[in-house]
Amino acid sequence: MGKRFLRLSVLLFLVFGTSVLSAPPDKVLTILHTSDTHSALFPLGPQDKLGGIARMSTLVKMLRAKNENVLAFHSGDVFVGSFEFNKYLGYPELKIMEGLYDAMCLGNHEFDLGLEALLGVVSGQIGGGQPVALPILCANVNLEGMPALKNFVKPYIVKLVGGLKVGLIGVVNTDPLNYAPEVYGLLSDPFQAAGQAAFMLRNVERADIVLCLSHLGKVYDVMGLSQVPGIDIIIGGHSHDALFEPIYANGKIIVQAGEFGHYLGELTVKVEGTRVDLVRHRLHPVDRRTGPDYTLGPLLRRLRLGIVADPRFGPVYEEGIARAPWDLEEKWDPARPERDTPLGNLVADAIRTEVTAAGFPADFALEANGYIAYKIHKGKVVGNDILKSVPYGYDPASGLGFKLDVVLLAGLQILAGLEYSVSMVEYADDASMQASGLTFDYDSTKAPMEPEQLIYNLTHGIPEWGRVNPYSIKVMGNPINLAGTYWVALSEQLHKFLLANGLVPYAEMPTGLFEYNVVRAYMSRQNVLNYGIEGRIVDKPEL
Repeated sequence: MGKRFLRLSVLLFLVFGTSVLSAPPDKVLTILHTSDTHSALFPLGPQDKLGGIARMSTLVKMLRAKNENVLAFHSGDVFVGSFEFNKYLGYPELKIMEGLYDAMCLGNHEFDLGLEALLGVVSGQIGGGQPVALPILCANVNLEGMPALKNFVKPYIVKLVGGLKVGLIGVVNTDPLNYAPEVYGLLSDPFQAAGQAAFMLRNVERADIVLCLSHLGKVYDVMGLSQVPGIDIIIGGHSHDALFEPIYANGKIIVQAGEFGHYLGELTVKVEGTRVDLVRHRLHPVDRRTGPDYTLGPLLRRLRLGIVADPRFGPVYEEGIARAPWDLEEKWDPARPERDTPLGNLVADAIRTEVTAAGFPADFALEANGYIAYKIHKGKVVGNDILKSVPYGYDPASGLGFKLDVVLLAGLQILAGLEYSVSMVEYADDASMQASGLTFDYDSTKAPMEPEQLIYNLTHGIPEWGRVNPYSIKVMGNPINLAGTYWVALSEQLHKFLLANGLVPYAEMPTGLFEYNVVRAYMSRQNVLNYGIEGRIVDKPEL
């Protein structure tokens, strides 16, 4: 009886067990991801605590060795934000990235110096080396007029890994605030472009899984890109969000790994037929616990020495300019109603103070949150810390960023501009203001009002307005005169943004002052940066 049962068991195993063993196993794919590193090749923060491309390299290589079927991606904004970029224009980091990533998406800051400069970098003409071999993706930019650049930038590609055909798409945001007009005119709807690319990958390339490297920002990934059919996973960027848990929207898995190389994301999924299921996701800190990739040491030392030896820059990594008694945050605390920030207050005060000291009129100063990039850490503040905080723009002669202007605006124009600045605060804070010499309240629970309608109502005595309470606006402590005019100090890019939105000043003057130099000089005079939240701007419901 026992022998017959044993023979029957063996037979059943051979018949059924073999079929189970021969069935195709689930395919597992590990995706490493980062974004918005902004040329932070060297570690940041006190005692070089955070980030650095050498540590990122160690972590990527370690996770590749640990897992099978690994792909690594960067979701854009490799460029702009440090002396490393302002000296070398991005070529060395793209060459380093060839050994780390399988593809990258263009971010808006890759376009900052124009298409010819981008071509110069990826072709090696800027940098004096071989062309960049890292695949670069962007489906919603029309490069028909630049066939040489089109050879480097593709709308989508396919990668074969572990028997899986992985389709990859790249899309970039189309916010006019982020582009010169000649570049903006080449951009198209990212959702439509992603949909067309996904269709080709699914139906022509027969991809098993489709990933979209998105430089749209979290809100647009969740509300828009997630509705595009054919995409399984969205690897996000642009909004600088560190998502410790994936977001699920319309059947898509959405992840993002924060900013400045502080984290490397690791997403593992199981692919079975048309199903893509999450296995795990985590953000790995890139900090002093991760040793640097010493193979990059000689190159990084040469790059750093070249920056310090440049007479435009000098000892920007070591020379102390000021001291911060605590972290000066550039982001507001959403749990509090105040919408001014410690660093925002400092930058705005620096602009107003230094512009006035240089002999220009300035009743108040403004800077957009989107142009204040990175907090000042507690401790010694060096030049590179300052440039990280106000990094945008590029002047070839000085190697610095935005200059400052003063413009004469009517009170009604100021109100209209402030209304626009808070019209999207529940989704993103880039357009919202930091101010010096100006205070105001707004109510983000109310519907925003178009500037034209707002001006019409107030000029016709209609007591209706949008989010900004006109009676809360004060200039140097006095209620604003909506019929009067005021000199406003602001960055040249914010000036351009006013013009693009129809707010034409009555007069304007370039100061020739660089924002970096202004903030540096002001910090040096302050010595100790005792800045906090002051309630200059408050989001509170009206009673």
